[in-house]
Amino acid sequence: MYNNKAFPLSLLTLALMGLQPFSVSAKDDTKSIEVQTSSSAAASANDQQITKDEARKPSEDVKEHIEVTGTRLQHGNLVSKPTIITAQEIKERGVTSVEELIRTLPQNLATIGGLANTRARGPLGASDGNVRAMSSIGALGVSAANLGGMGAGRTLILINGRRMAGAAGIEDGFVNLNGIPLSAVERVEITTDGASAVYGADAMGGVINFILKSGYNGTSVTVQHEDSNNGADNSRLSLYSGYGWTSGNISVTLDYSKRDPIINAKTGYVTNNYAPYFNDDPYYDNRSFLAGGQPAFIDNSVSIYDPDTGTSHTLTQAYTVPQGFTGQPTMDDMIMVDGSARRDFVPKVAGPKSETKSITLSFEQRLTEHLVMTGNGLFSRAESSQDQIESSGLKLNLAPGQAYNPFPEYALNSWSPGVTAAYYPADELASGVLPYGYSENTADNWSVNLGLTYEINDETKLDFIYTTSQASTSGTRYGYDSIVSINRDSTSDTGWSCYNFNLAQGRYTGAELAFYQDLFNRQCTALTSSDPNIAFNPWKSSADGSGGSIDDFYYLHADEDRGSRLENYELRLNGALYELPAGKIYYAVGGEYNDDGVDSNEVKVKTGESVHRTREGYFAELSIPVFGKKFNYPLMKSLTLSLAARRDKYNTEGAIGTVDGVNIDLGGEILYGTNTFARTTPSYGFNWQPTEDITLRAKWSEGFKAPPYTDLFDVRGTSTYTTIIANDPLYDCRAHNDCDVDYGGSYYGYNAPQLTAPNPDLKPETSKQSSYTLSWYPSGVLAGLTLDITYNDTKIKNEYAQVADLIRMAPQAEVYQLEQYYPRDENGKITAMRNMTFNLSGSEYSSVMYELGYYINTAFGSFEPKITYLDNLKSEQKTFADSEVVSSLGYLQGVDDYKINGSFRYNYGDLVATMWVYYTPSYLNDYEVIRSAGNVTNPTYIKKVSSMITYDLTLSYQLTKDLHLNFAGRNILDEQPPFVVVGGLPFDSARYNTAGRTLSLEVQYDF
Repeated sequence: MYNNKAFPLSLLTLALMGLQPFSVSAKDDTKSIEVQTSSSAAASANDQQITKDEARKPSEDVKEHIEVTGTRLQHGNLVSKPTIITAQEIKERGVTSVEELIRTLPQNLATIGGLANTRARGPLGASDGNVRAMSSIGALGVSAANLGGMGAGRTLILINGRRMAGAAGIEDGFVNLNGIPLSAVERVEITTDGASAVYGADAMGGVINFILKSGYNGTSVTVQHEDSNNGADNSRLSLYSGYGWTSGNISVTLDYSKRDPIINAKTGYVTNNYAPYFNDDPYYDNRSFLAGGQPAFIDNSVSIYDPDTGTSHTLTQAYTVPQGFTGQPTMDDMIMVDGSARRDFVPKVAGPKSETKSITLSFEQRLTEHLVMTGNGLFSRAESSQDQIESSGLKLNLAPGQAYNPFPEYALNSWSPGVTAAYYPADELASGVLPYGYSENTADNWSVNLGLTYEINDETKLDFIYTTSQASTSGTRYGYDSIVSINRDSTSDTGWSCYNFNLAQGRYTGAELAFYQDLFNRQCTALTSSDPNIAFNPWKSSADGSGGSIDDFYYLHADEDRGSRLENYELRLNGALYELPAGKIYYAVGGEYNDDGVDSNEVKVKTGESVHRTREGYFAELSIPVFGKKFNYPLMKSLTLSLAARRDKYNTEGAIGTVDGVNIDLGGEILYGTNTFARTTPSYGFNWQPTEDITLRAKWSEGFKAPPYTDLFDVRGTSTYTTIIANDPLYDCRAHNDCDVDYGGSYYGYNAPQLTAPNPDLKPETSKQSSYTLSWYPSGVLAGLTLDITYNDTKIKNEYAQVADLIRMAPQAEVYQLEQYYPRDENGKITAMRNMTFNLSGSEYSSVMYELGYYINTAFGSFEPKITYLDNLKSEQKTFADSEVVSSLGYLQGVDDYKINGSFRYNYGDLVATMWVYYTPSYLNDYEVIRSAGNVTNPTYIKKVSSMITYDLTLSYQLTKDLHLNFAGRNILDEQPPFVVVGGLPFDSARYNTAGRTLSLEVQYDF
């Protein structure tokens, strides 16, 4: 698929091998490592129980590697304060997948995952039949994190501190969360303060680092079953086993899980008529005669003008035959039915049925006194399937004279000689004569990290790390459909003929051509034959009716392979430079080489072939203790400065056209262009403790994201059409007497060429982040109280925009003044409309998060209440510098005004009980909003959505030394989602867990 093994000589000369990008030796200086968990510091100090996993850690003299997110410094970076979710807290949250875990974070906006993937206006925009959009095969089983609502591609996902290949074939580069087995996760670290100075691109919104389990002696088997009152039951079996010896250890996890789709009727999805929700607008009554019936419908709805009101309305009606009719109909047999006869069919199930298998492996081996070999790997395979066609009908264009078409030619309109009957094969599906249409795929995700660490001394280490990762998806889509239309044809004896656009235009070759030509011929015969035994009969009321077989209309619609891959080499040196009175100056320096790419139909339709980019990066970090230890003063208990910088150079090559414009499908030779840019991203901050109880952290950083392949390249090259420049505010064609159109009044204009072309000169999006955290952990009487207040602000510039984006966000007169899109000659006349992507837009996101906790230890057990309040201050976009701000704060497609999560944990002996509360405030549904010239043209369709609160309860009990029981109830009060229409569904799947109330029991046995 890809082949680019080039590696800079400067790195090769340094290569030694190593792993664990944030490895820290636990042997020395462990007191200087600050561990911040999502539980209170006081709880950690007072709970002295040793967990079974900790007791089973290898006791031999093997140095433990500790992953620290957001830095390559071996003892961490005190400037950042990550949120850490331990394996125990994961169990206490009651979640059964990584996707569910990330959805519990108040910072996350779940725009990708589950039913949200079916939204036409969602980030994936999956649409079968549109070659430029992702297919249902590609979207099936994909889930992503989206911290701060900035977009999934701006949240960096790491496994053990290393990058992983993005979701298969998706150029945005985000990692598919469903490729990470939850049972293999030891802990999760989340930072939201920007980390491009450490990791490079894609970390504008934050970093989520999944640390896999390792270093374990023994075996643990876990069995879990979850029952969903909406049908989405889930079962899981996992094994975790490890062994340690004097100089190393090895551990492995195996996991198997199976999940069912939801049952629509149990979610409240019972109708497709949403007109009452949208002011009785019939446009939102999704019932349609085209959904078919048995017998079929021929839609004959007409628009009727009312001269008294000056308005029009639609008379909804259709032709059909009486139920139970047999034989060949005549016009006398046809009856007219009104809109009440439309099939209001809700599919039985929604979402995929999935089965997932995974394995992870981790090992560490000391080879010599100074040399340590480490490695870890992950592989997961998910097989998913999803019904596709239950709500659609088979649309059959019957030719004049076909055995079951009683209508004369051009009976219903002047452009089609035949009539279109919509047939729904209900009895064929129910009896098994015809299988349901479906999409299915097999998604493989794997990642391997290997290498060696050379310990020069107790403080200095040289690491070389090799990472390779790949995500691939193979799938098919089956369904019933007709590829034949009956078109006017003056060369035919009948005056019409069967037609298919792709066949007529020579879009198929080889085996694909043979397949579609045969399918076309068979369907054409069924739609044109006058023989009642051969012609298809859409008027039958059951599968046993007369006519030809429906099998000719059920076929393989798509067979797709897609993938993403990544290969990375990193060399780094870290250690201590010098010891100051306040402590040691720690450093990390190094470089890396990265090669990643994607391969999918929606990418290749523009780029012509799979694409990849290479990156060379060089980085340095410093941690400088100014005050601390015994060197401190009043209000200066400690002060540590942090400095980091990174230099990245990107190189991407792709198609910008073909020689002489010959289509690539016809053998055209590709012309290539190159996009190259370099970016330096600095970061600096401090950790200041004026007293023992108070800590203030501040961090300022910059970030970037590389341009998308499909904006940089296009195998079609430059296409030129003619467009009208209407009402140009800077050039009056009337005054210059050179208007090409002038209808009088306020509409006039002139012609200009419209150039549609790739832009290989695009620059990366850039960002500036600032983060401030105030922590108060008092001692004395208030010991056990914890308070953290964190402010984050991210400003993004040079976002990508096209003309179509601009005219939705700003008046056309303002857009005309942007010369990158509308260049002008010396007289001020526009010389072309450049329908290209440029760096133009900007956005800003800011928030304040308050975390308050309290730990109380009594003779009756320990109590730990905690509340998190996230106040989103800004989520807004500006099309260009002087344009109006458009805010998505408090709207369905943006982040909520605020989020509140609360928990109450009780621990007594072997029992742990935790109650969780999740509150989502009311927001505005803008999914159907239409924007033009910066204004909303249908403001009455912005609907308020009610707030929602759900409660989860988990119980954990150590029954015996080796047996552990866990119970979890999510949404235990079975709170129903507020009614909101989004993409044809009556609920917001991004904010509501469609599984409804779930109850699960987990049994864990250790030996």
